[in-house]
Parts: sequence; structure tokens; C-alpha cells
Amino acid sequence: MPRDAEMRMGKTRGSYMPVLSRIVQVTTGPILELGIGFCSTPYLHWACYPMKRRLVSYENNPEYFKFGEAWKDVAFHEVHCIADWDAVDLSQPWSIAFVDHCPNERRWMEVAKVQHADYVVCHDAEGRNDKKYQYSKSSGLFTYRYDYSEAYPHTAVFSNKFDPKFIFVVD
Repeated sequence: MPRDAEMRMGKTRGSYMPVLSRIVQVTTGPILELGIGFCSTPYLHWACYPMKRRLVSYENNPEYFKFGEAWKDVAFHEVHCIADWDAVDLSQPWSIAFVDHCPNERRWMEVAKVQHADYVVCHDAEGRNDKKYQYSKSSGLFTYRYDYSEAYPHTAVFSNKFDPKFIFVVD
């Protein structure tokens, strides 16, 4: 099995959670998850559950899809296994688009496709990993960027509508 496809757990797996959970709290619209994960999928599922907030999860790795399929709920949570990221229509309106999928070098392409989302949350966004994840190729499409560096790997939030730093300002 390719290294990127291994289903590994570790301390760095949920480093985006402070960012993702805060943005979920301050938004109300549909959520897009690109890449099913052990932390993100269960969290997003249960965060959306009480109000049946629409959640759509896409995954191209069959093992991760199998894990994510258990969270599918016809009332609000769609889970899709896809063969080709280029074939996925991401044009619907999204409050949040969470980007944490493989192959890593594609992430910037999906970020560009969801620039209309209120917030685009991108895991593994520290500069030293840009060669791997290539967020710099799409970050110029956005008016605002907030970098959360309190946990590693870092998480970036992009938006053309709202300045995300105001969500995280502590009085």
C-alpha cells in the first residue's frame, strides 16, 4: 500500500480541530469534506447531527471510504467514494470546505474549485510543506488568509468573503 494511503493514527492527525470546530460554530450552511479522516469525519458528523446540517464527504481511498461510509446518514450526511477528483462537481455553495485529501499534490486544485466557499480550511499548510501540498498555487485566489500555527501541522483558512482572523481573536 502506498505510504500516503496508509491508515495511520498519531498526535498530528487532528491538529486542525481547533480551527475546524471554531468555524463550524460560527457558520450555519453546508459543509464539504474533501478527504475522510479519523478525526474530521466523526467530528463533522456529530457537529451537523442536531440540526441535520448538510455535510458532504468525498474520498478516493477505498479504505478511508469504508471508514467514512459508516457515518453516512440519508437525512444530512452524504459519503462518496470517487475515482477521479476532476470529475467531482464542487460548485455548490458551501459555508465550509475542509481540504485534507490525497493525492497531496492535488489539494491546491480543489482549493481553487471551492474558492466560492465562505471558508476554505486547509490542513498541512505550513510553508515548509508547500512543495508537497502546493497551497501557494491557489492562495492568491483569496482576499483573506489566516494561519493557525499553534498545533503542527499548521492549518490555513482562506476566504473571499470574511476575514477569518476575527473568528480567532481573543479579547
